[in-house]
Amino acid sequence: MEQTEIINAAPRANKQERIQHRTIKTASKNSGTILIVEDESELAEVLEFNLRRQGFTVLVAKDGLEACRSIGRDQPELILLDLMLPLLDGWEICGMVRSHQDPIVAKTPIIMLSALGSADDRIKGYDLGADLYLPKPYVIKEVIVKSRQLIQQRREYLQQIKQLSSLQNWSELQDHWQQALFHEFRNQLTMISGMAEHLQHSTRELPHERSVQFAGQIANCSLYLGTIAENYLLVRQVEKNLEGLQTEEIRLQDLLMEIVQLSEPLAVKKACELDITCPANVTVKVHPIGLKIILSNLIDNALKYSPLDSHVTLSVTEKETLVLIKVQDDGPGIPAGERDKVFDRFYRGDAAQKNSPGSGLGLYMARILAQSIGGTLQFAEKQFPGCCLELRLFRTE
Repeated sequence: MEQTEIINAAPRANKQERIQHRTIKTASKNSGTILIVEDESELAEVLEFNLRRQGFTVLVAKDGLEACRSIGRDQPELILLDLMLPLLDGWEICGMVRSHQDPIVAKTPIIMLSALGSADDRIKGYDLGADLYLPKPYVIKEVIVKSRQLIQQRREYLQQIKQLSSLQNWSELQDHWQQALFHEFRNQLTMISGMAEHLQHSTRELPHERSVQFAGQIANCSLYLGTIAENYLLVRQVEKNLEGLQTEEIRLQDLLMEIVQLSEPLAVKKACELDITCPANVTVKVHPIGLKIILSNLIDNALKYSPLDSHVTLSVTEKETLVLIKVQDDGPGIPAGERDKVFDRFYRGDAAQKNSPGSGLGLYMARILAQSIGGTLQFAEKQFPGCCLELRLFRTE
């Protein structure tokens, strides 16, 4: 086994190793986790006792191999490292930590505690990557103070890395959003521009019905652009974890009628029959626009991927504190391998890319909005072809 593999290995500890590798935790404080690598039991016990009193979680390894296993398995926040050890010495352990493939492990602070007190030994220790070199006999209080400082520095470093990563992810997210939006806006504006130009230069030649059709399509495209902007702003608000969406009590049937009116042009174009089944007295306390966006996206997807002259159904049922809304279509359905992906941002399956334009944001927006209003969106079990998605809204007393 290579030396670097020893640190990564995490074999089950036998009884003797469990006794030697003691873990002492203090519930009242969170000073950090320290690994003491020391083959002299008395020195290890003194260090362990004093560190435990200061609120540290303490691990003890008595040889080089045991230390490597602990580093890979427990990932301590600091290592107190003796140099003269059985099996692997402290120099080797320090070098292995600093060259570790995991950058978090590689940055673990190391304080060398050694009877080797010459200037050359100290220089060698620092050259290998030790953060501090304290010759024996050392002062316990100094070890404790330096340990606390190094652990705090490590935590600040990790927090900075986390913040930088978050900023990078946020920047990438903004870029993806902008690309998707610009793509959709460009497509719709191209259509509007083309129809407007046709109307402008062909007014005398076009039949009245054709002119009305073009004007209606321009209005629909404009409405769609406004809907995209509204969806975008609402979803970004949820993603940024701003104040929660304001809720109000609404009659579900009224909201569904509004959605049917918006979806009617696409249903007519596809010659699809849109069936809505909802008891008249069902009410829910939700953010109305959020729920409208969710259901509009579900119906839009169902119509978009359904064949001509088919059915799309939306049904509402109540079960105690649960309102269940199902949207079912007669389309090709979602392959099992894609079901975990279709709710991802910008994901579009092979069939979707070939057969229908879109941004890959519809189901993503629907799911995060469902979560923001205290619901869930998932695939429903179905007994016939097509796709069935169900939105669960939980009522609270």
